[in-house]
Amino acid sequence: MEKSKNQVNFEEEYSQKPIPQSMRKHWFYAASVYIGMCAVLACSMAGGGLIYGLTLSQAILAMFLGLVTLLVFFYIPLGKIGAEQGLNTYMIGECAFGKRGSDIATSFIVTVIPCVAWYGIEVSIATQAMAAVIPMSKIVFNIVTLIFGIVFAFPAMYGIISMAWLNWISLPMMIYIIIFGVGKAIMGTGISGLWAYNPQQNMGLMWGINMQIGMIAVGCSFVADYTRWIKNKWSDMTYSGIVGLFPATSVLTIAGMIMALSATKLGVKEPWNIVEVMMKLGMPAMALVFVFLLQWTTCITSAYSSGLALNKVFGGSRFYLTLFSALVGTAFAISGIVSHFLGFVSILASWVTPVAGVIITEYFFVSRKSFIQKEGIYWPGLISVLIGGFVSWKVKFFIPAINGLVIGGLLYYIYHRALGLCVSTEYMVKAE
Repeated sequence: MEKSKNQVNFEEEYSQKPIPQSMRKHWFYAASVYIGMCAVLACSMAGGGLIYGLTLSQAILAMFLGLVTLLVFFYIPLGKIGAEQGLNTYMIGECAFGKRGSDIATSFIVTVIPCVAWYGIEVSIATQAMAAVIPMSKIVFNIVTLIFGIVFAFPAMYGIISMAWLNWISLPMMIYIIIFGVGKAIMGTGISGLWAYNPQQNMGLMWGINMQIGMIAVGCSFVADYTRWIKNKWSDMTYSGIVGLFPATSVLTIAGMIMALSATKLGVKEPWNIVEVMMKLGMPAMALVFVFLLQWTTCITSAYSSGLALNKVFGGSRFYLTLFSALVGTAFAISGIVSHFLGFVSILASWVTPVAGVIITEYFFVSRKSFIQKEGIYWPGLISVLIGGFVSWKVKFFIPAINGLVIGGLLYYIYHRALGLCVSTEYMVKAE
């Protein structure tokens, strides 16, 4: 109990302060959090979503290209900023958006709104899985959802170490579901049937890449929340990103594709609804109980970063703000947010990525790591995000998620370059 209390106090102390180098951990701690974030049935939901509009081979390629894009354009550069400065995403955002502007851009657009919604989706899936094993009335379902929503928040309230341990405990359950579910799907459809599948309407590879980016864009945009805890090395950032993003995501997403594809042939109309897919495939009760436990690993990531973001905006206790975030997300779960899964992912891909583009541009190309935090609202940053997000949302060409990142970052850079506000390389040499 005393150890848990000390951990909470430590998390509170450094919620808005740099993590000292002497307290940094191995890169595997950050990777463990992301393994847990990805080792969840939402990735299988993404696989089902990709199968909705692509063939199996197209869906696998879209998944891989989407993950590479996330690693190179989001995880590594944003993670490096967090490791260099030792600060979370919301404090870093003050350089690009100002102290009040960061509340809007990084705290709410990147974190609070999407993370609270993600929390609701994950809690909803967990309750659906339990309801498939133990039939419930609507009232009981809502009560159980509320209980799960509160219990799931506890590891995030206590901090990153308890989160990493929970993530590793979930892995055997994930492996069981994959082996059993994929086996059932292949027996029902056959290998040749999987490769011969064609969706009713092929949405194209770019659509699939955008969907994959949207699935994890939020998690990769607040990566500094976790890389601030590890050593400041490009190699560590790369290792943690590859290990954290690729294995669990790839396996679970492909498993979700295979199961959803088979379930679609059995009459499932929403292949991204993993509980419905598993029930149609005749998965045993134990697998559905494991679904409940796996959802815990993603819920804690969403709740943890939401708590940090609200702490940045309002001050107060990160511990209780994390619980508050979980309660709001649970309210979303009770309202039925899971039914809007594909639309939600598409919106995330459009509006979150420009924020990442502006932060990366400010740090590496405008201030050149001089890290100048600004007061109030810094309108060039906020306007760049709004324009980038709107164009990405409304203009469907290439990959909208990448369009938003590039447009937001480019507008921000052009503004500062035109007014001579970029820090020169000569100045940096002198400063060093």
